[in-house]
Parts: sequence; C-alpha cells; structure tokens
Amino acid sequence: MSKLKAWKFDEAGQPHFPETFTIVKKAVLQVTDIKTNRNKYYAIELHNAEEKGKTYYRVFTHYGRTDDLETDPNSGQKECRHLESIHEAEAAYLSIYAQKTSAAKGYKEVSLASSKIGSHQARGASSGEVDVKTIEKIESAKKEEAKKPAVNLPAPVKELVSYLFSEATNALTNTVAAKITANGIETPLGVLTIGQIEKGEAILEQIYSGLSKGKNRSRLEDLSGEFYTVIPHRIGRSREAVAAAVIDDITAFGEKQDTLQLMKDMLKVNGEAGSVLYDNQIDDQFQSLGVAIRPLENGSPDFREMEAYVVRSQVKSKTIRVRNIFQIRREGEAAEFDGQMGNPRNLFHGSRIQNWVGLLSRGILMPKVVVNLGVARTDAGWLGNGIYFGDAACTSAFYTTPGKKKTRLMAVVNVALGKMKDFTKITYGLTAPPPGFHSCHGVRRRAGVDSQFDDDEFVVYDVRQKRMDYLVEFTA
Repeated sequence: MSKLKAWKFDEAGQPHFPETFTIVKKAVLQVTDIKTNRNKYYAIELHNAEEKGKTYYRVFTHYGRTDDLETDPNSGQKECRHLESIHEAEAAYLSIYAQKTSAAKGYKEVSLASSKIGSHQARGASSGEVDVKTIEKIESAKKEEAKKPAVNLPAPVKELVSYLFSEATNALTNTVAAKITANGIETPLGVLTIGQIEKGEAILEQIYSGLSKGKNRSRLEDLSGEFYTVIPHRIGRSREAVAAAVIDDITAFGEKQDTLQLMKDMLKVNGEAGSVLYDNQIDDQFQSLGVAIRPLENGSPDFREMEAYVVRSQVKSKTIRVRNIFQIRREGEAAEFDGQMGNPRNLFHGSRIQNWVGLLSRGILMPKVVVNLGVARTDAGWLGNGIYFGDAACTSAFYTTPGKKKTRLMAVVNVALGKMKDFTKITYGLTAPPPGFHSCHGVRRRAGVDSQFDDDEFVVYDVRQKRMDYLVEFTA
C-alpha cells in the first residue's frame, strides 16, 4: 500500500473521479501529544461514484495542524488515492486508519455531531459514533417547535439572564478551541457530541487517579495529550505553552472538570430551547433555565431584610455590597425538598460567574470527585463528598469570581440540616453523615474552640436537603 500514489486534490493529471459521489465510510482523527508538540487532525473517507456505467473508488484524506483551522477552515493538505475495486479501496482505507491510530502515531477517532473538515460532502454531516443523547438533541432540533408563550420579563431579569449567558459563553470559548454556533459547541474539527465530552470525563478520571497515586510526569503528559485530543483546547503552539498545559496538579484537574461541566450545561440549555447560545434571544435563554426569577425592588422591605442578612453575616471582612437580589424557584427542586427533618437554615453558596447558567438550570449537584490530595483546596472536600454551604457571606464570596460588570453571584439556600454532627478535625472521605445524623458541621476555629476549620462549613449529602431561594448579585 506504500506504493499507492497520493495525488494532491485538484492536481492535474490524476485519474478522473466524478463530482457526485457517495461516502462509504469516514472518520475524523485527532492527536495532541504534549511531548512532541503535535496537535494534528486527519480526516479519512472512502468514496464511491458511478458515471456512464463505470464505477470509481478513491480514498480521500485531509490533514494538518488543528490550530490552523481556527483561522482558515480550508487549511491543511487534501489528497486522493484512486483504486480499481471496493476491496482495494477498503484495504487502503483500513491501512491508513490502522497506521494513524497505532501506538506510534497516536491518533484517536473523534465523534462529531457535524464535521467541519474533509470533503465538501462530509462537512455538515456527523462523524464517528454519535451517542443517543446527541441523536435525540439533533432530532428534536429538526422538529418544528411549538410557539412558546410570550414572556414579559422585568428589565433586571433580562439584564441578569444576558449577563449569565454572556459570561458562560465567554468562559467556554476562551478556554476550549470552540465557538458557539446555531449547532452548538463547534470546534475547528466540527460540533462536539455529548458522548465526546463524556470521553473527556473518562480521561480526567484517569488523570485524577494518577494524581492520587503520586505524580508520574510522563504518564500525566500522555493523559493530558489524550484529553486535548478528544476535547480541543487553546493551548498555544510553543513548547513552553504546551508544557504548561499538562494537567499535573489538582487545580488544573478541577479547572478541566469545570470546563466539561460547563460544556454539558451549555449543551443542555441549548438543546431544550433551540439555539439560545447563538441567537441571543433573552426570552428563550430565560425559558431554557427552567427557573422562576423575580427581582426584589431595591429599597423594598423584602430587599432590605435580605440585604441586612447578607451584610450582617460577614465575619472576617465587611466588603460585600449588595447590588441586586432575585427570588428564585426551581419547581423540581422545590417539590423534592425534604424539610421535615427540621433545623432549617438560610445558608450561602458561592460559585464562579460562568457556572450560574448550569446552577440555575440543573441545581447544585454533588461533586463528582472529592478534592483531597494534600494540597491547598480550591473547592469543598474537607468533610468528604457533599454539598457545602456557609453561614457567612464573606466565606462564600471567596468561591465567586467577578464578571464583566465587576459583580459576583451567590445563592441563599434553605438547607434542612436536621441533626448535625460537629467536627473540629478535617475528615476526608465522608459520603454520608455518621449514623443518627443528617448533616455535618465543620466548626470554625475561634477563642476557646480548637479546630482545623477556618470557617463554619455545613455539609449535606442528599440533594433533597436544599432549595435555592435567592440569588444575590454583589461586589466585594
């Protein structure tokens, strides 16, 4: 097969091939190798055509550096290999596929809902194994949507929704080599499937396991390359930039985990309400969140009461200034809320600005992986695998980041704590409160209290024990 001539596409003198053809099989391959600074794609297709009673076969390839596709979607080298029979064509196709996906080359097949590379006929079509979730999303998008009732949104809610979607979109596209289109999250190779994102999650689990067992730099470089192979990122072209992209500590791991969750959140809201990420229709974006939002009028008794609660809760600092307060209600969460165990508390939960599209649309989820590797933590974990809250707004503000308006967001959550188990020592690995208890409380260190906790932390291990009631927009 090595003697088979590869003609440049449109090269003069090559055998004739009809303009109209059928794609018998195809694949989009990608490799990111940290050690060799490779970031390449390779599309391969088997074409069949008939003209004037004669049958034609060719293997078409399109390859190049993935970075170049962002500025020029038509970049890269396109080649044709012409064959006499379907058996020869299939053998050539399989030979190239096997060579590229071998351990020596390291390419992996990428699943795309819509490809952007390859022949003109392959572009816009799916490639690879398209998962059931993505198929359902594509099919639902094809159907004529019933006209949704008009929503008369108050100006503060419109501004909030626009702010949330803008921050989420910017955070995603600045990190991943992608842009938001009417089709979803579109990388230089094409539109990612949900299944492709789940492949990225599986690789992250291997990275986490590697970090837990002690850093093996070479292994982490390999796994990082595999991760960027399935989830294309903007990592730069220089060796220094590529080396810096290695996922070799828990902070980097957490950032990639958050990125994948953000991608899934954005695909979810986009799939349930049309092309809300692309069309920027505020009403549709609001409806995609599936949450009721009512602004509290600034200066009203309800506003002043909640503002005072937030401000007075501060312990270590007094820097929080409340700008807006929204009463929120997620119907599913409200219906599932189990407040019968008693001891309800209004507690705070802060998160980065780009996370709130997901938090409002799906609620606060249990963490997937407990973050504890003997390093400075960047999120919860000191009392195991639960949902964490604080009773001091200044503590929850630590977990927030400002958006383009310089404001941050935190939720006020009604948490049914029930019978609490107090802890003064960090206790990793909990997946539930001790028998006879409903929640755990990390007791803050203060005069007369010897504790390893810098702040009071309240943890529940059942999503039915919390209900978001307010969203507070503030500066700090």
